[in-house]
Amino acid sequence: MATIVGGIATSHVPAIGGAIARGWQNEPAWKPFFDGYTPIHQWLASARPDVAVVIYNDHGLNFFLNALSTFAVGAAATYVNDDEGWGLPVVPPYPGHPELSWHLIESLVADEFDITTCQEMRIDHAFTLPLALLWPGAGMRPVRTVPIVINHVQHPLPTPSRCYKLGAAIGRAIESFDDDSRVVVVGSGGLSHQLRRRARRRSQPRVR
Repeated sequence: MATIVGGIATSHVPAIGGAIARGWQNEPAWKPFFDGYTPIHQWLASARPDVAVVIYNDHGLNFFLNALSTFAVGAAATYVNDDEGWGLPVVPPYPGHPELSWHLIESLVADEFDITTCQEMRIDHAFTLPLALLWPGAGMRPVRTVPIVINHVQHPLPTPSRCYKLGAAIGRAIESFDDDSRVVVVGSGGLSHQLRRRARRRSQPRVR
């Protein structure tokens, strides 16, 4: 059976991609951030995962306000990055793991989650930047991948309780997959956008 070797949560703000593209990893403003991943690189070298299940929110490449999925799972052999307009370079595709994807989809539906199945899926910075931080290097593709998208754009949003139950169901599904895959689960997100908007509102003068 497949083994979950661990889980990692990390930010995906586009500024990280700009710093990587410009080679700013050793600049004073960025060095502490990138140095924080050194222990993770060491752990990954020891844990030796061969699959990454990446849970994140899509930013309009696959779903928009006219058609938005609450939960979606990629089931493609390859995932292609597209230009999102952030000025980030488009990176080479990531290999998928269709067999594990279909097992997850079937298991999650059996667990009473309504899943959108994506046999074609484009990946954005919320997917590519975490993997670039975990495995730095433009051509680094050491793991096969399974993208899982959670709606974090348009209400109604899934509740934290529902997302927790989804995570538990994903764990059960991975551990019931009938091969010897070593799987790392990556959670990508954060409150950076919301905090930035809140800080901007606080900085604006009040009109009485």
